[in-house]
Amino acid sequence: MLVADAARRVLSSASLGGGLGRASAWYNAHVRHDAPLDPAGPAAVLARRAAERGLACDTVAMMTGAAMTSLRLATAEIEAARFTLVLTAGLANARTAGDMAEMRSLRASPGPAGTINVALIADVALTDAALVETVATIAEAKAAMLQQAGIKSPVSGRPATGTGTDATAVFARADGAPIEYSGKHTLVGETIARLVMTALASSIAGAEEARRAG
Repeated sequence: MLVADAARRVLSSASLGGGLGRASAWYNAHVRHDAPLDPAGPAAVLARRAAERGLACDTVAMMTGAAMTSLRLATAEIEAARFTLVLTAGLANARTAGDMAEMRSLRASPGPAGTINVALIADVALTDAALVETVATIAEAKAAMLQQAGIKSPVSGRPATGTGTDATAVFARADGAPIEYSGKHTLVGETIARLVMTALASSIAGAEEARRAG
């Protein structure tokens, strides 16, 4: 859970507060794998749980079945601007883009099990286009690290590119001259990708150590 001192611009795929808007907090809610699905739906459940914790109504919130021991935080600074990445990772739901989907209708909703959730807090302003490019950079870095770690999709056996229920949020300052580009040619893009890869690699290694320890 992260609370900002002022509302930030955000682009996210979160169940609560998703899309392009402003938010003053990020909440990553843990949900047990064996918990029954609430008929109210994920957004209503997250709104209720966020309110119970005293979070503002503009909170961006996600669900995950991943253990909180998977939580990793990575930071970097560029020209006095800090970039902070928070990640939780569960891999039971690993998939490769293009795998046969279990949900065979347009409006079916997957559950929260085994999810890689990412929040990036950038201490700079980003244009709308740069927000989108940052989400893409995070997705590419995540896929690259999963492939480097040898994670495979149980559906196709191909190298995993994520999980079936990943969620991402990018928070940026609401004031100041915005950065226009955050792709692979830029220092911003390089930094963000390395934060993702560092955090995800550590989380995967921690899960493997725990599995070996029994």
